Amino acid sequence: MDVLGERWTVLILRELLLGPKRFTQILGRMPSIGPNRLTDRLRTLHAIGAISKSESATEYALTEFGEGLRVPIIGLGLWGLPLMSDGVDPLTARADMVALCMTVATSPRRLAGLALECDVDAGERFSMTVSEGALLVRSRPSTSSAPTTVACDAGTFIALSLGTQKPSAACESGRLAIDGDVEAVGRLFDAFADAAQRHTAAQSA
Repeated sequence: MDVLGERWTVLILRELLLGPKRFTQILGRMPSIGPNRLTDRLRTLHAIGAISKSESATEYALTEFGEGLRVPIIGLGLWGLPLMSDGVDPLTARADMVALCMTVATSPRRLAGLALECDVDAGERFSMTVSEGALLVRSRPSTSSAPTTVACDAGTFIALSLGTQKPSAACESGRLAIDGDVEAVGRLFDAFADAAQRHTAAQSA
């Protein structure tokens, strides 16, 4: 806790769970931290071997040691899913973070072959792929040559992930647009909803 208990540290690690990022990209996600404090936190994480720094691209990434925090940090997100049952704040909602939580809660076998690119709130892009038996979420467009794409707002993505809305209804209302494998999108949100409801039920028991 001497390391992780510092304000902002877990949030920085959370961003890097979505893939390598430049200093400015991390700062853009949490501008309130300020560049000086971000520099200090990154220096500490680098010193203990949790992150690496690429000199050529000035990118920060999790090391193997840092990757050991993936399950604990995502576990905190899963714990918080029931808190979203009454709705989400559209100004702070992060669809990519909900998707990240589901990478631990969802069996990749249900989503074999998935290659999906999400455009949330007309500009926030991230990708979801199943590769080598793992579901990965990355803060970048899909590397697939022909990914299925979905476009929606963050609130709709989260409602679909929690199972409070169905893809068919979201498409009919114009809140969700799918280009590609409609069945794969249905499987994805069914798997996410099952995982979210399972965790919520377990916490209520």
